[in-house]
Amino acid sequence: METTTLGELISLQRGYDLTEMQRRPGNVPIVGSAGVHGYHDTARAKGPGVMLGRSGASFGKVTFIREDYWPHNTTIFVTDFKGNEPLFVRYLLESLDFSSLNSGSAQQSLNRNFVYPVKVPKVSLPEQRRIAGILSAYDDLIENCQRRIKILETMARALYREWFVHFRFPGHENVPRVASPLGEIPQGWEVQKLGEILELNYGKALKKEDRRDGACPVFGSSGVVGTHETALVQGPGIIVGRKGNVGSVFWCDDDFFVIDTAYFVTSKKLPLRYLFYVLPTLNFINSDAAVPGLSRNQAYALNVLVPPADILSSFCGLADAFERQGATLQRQIQNLRRARDLLLPRLLSGQIDVEAA
Repeated sequence: METTTLGELISLQRGYDLTEMQRRPGNVPIVGSAGVHGYHDTARAKGPGVMLGRSGASFGKVTFIREDYWPHNTTIFVTDFKGNEPLFVRYLLESLDFSSLNSGSAQQSLNRNFVYPVKVPKVSLPEQRRIAGILSAYDDLIENCQRRIKILETMARALYREWFVHFRFPGHENVPRVASPLGEIPQGWEVQKLGEILELNYGKALKKEDRRDGACPVFGSSGVVGTHETALVQGPGIIVGRKGNVGSVFWCDDDFFVIDTAYFVTSKKLPLRYLFYVLPTLNFINSDAAVPGLSRNQAYALNVLVPPADILSSFCGLADAFERQGATLQRQIQNLRRARDLLLPRLLSGQIDVEAA
């Protein structure tokens, strides 16, 4: 197959600095190395746009955006597609490994002059559009699944608020209210200290270079930060941010590893499913500390509502059903991504006829 270089295909430029103080309220997405991370009232580039993460943990990450945008200086962005299909350029860049193009030292950095000589298949514009159309159909299905997952998550949170905040649970009309440390609550419900209900267990240090890729997700205070071959905790489980994103709450169905910026939750008194919705409502910030963090002793002193077992059982049954539907959709997303990623290099190489795909 005939080849060309990225420098012949596109022109790249470093993005523009924009501090938090300089941002003004607006609808223009600010795109950094990890994707959209804020909004502004002014665009510096016309959409559709394609960006590459220039530095940090998102080095080489590709972001595609349809509308006008502000490319942040943590990216390099396409200033000229030179008549090529932008969506095809996005998929082409996603198929490349930029790790060998690091122009920095301790901090990874991507320089456009290192990118330009990279050889890529030369594809005609009609073929580019057909390839982009095939692959974007997969992305449309993925986005649809993601929207449905968000709806399920919203429904579960709304159910929690309806039953345990507004107290409109089944049969609530016949249950009088009584005074409690949390205000009026239904009769027969209790208020207990968090420390009586659960234990916040410390995660374990696991440096990035010590991780061995495997099936177990590795959680920190910001969520999944990688994978490892060995689990620390048997799933399902709850992860709570201890340092960094203090009080962040994540759920994992599978066995997982928790690093030392987070806790994992164990409880013999209340279902984890119920606690997953309770924990985000609690104020975990330790304002007295020089460095914000989640103090276990402070957390254990917080009051928590404890409903009767039958109410908890009914709620957890419904919430589990929402979660199972979401997990099914998540597996569909993984399968779609796997199929798309397998298809991409074969379409680019001509191994699969674009007309037949």
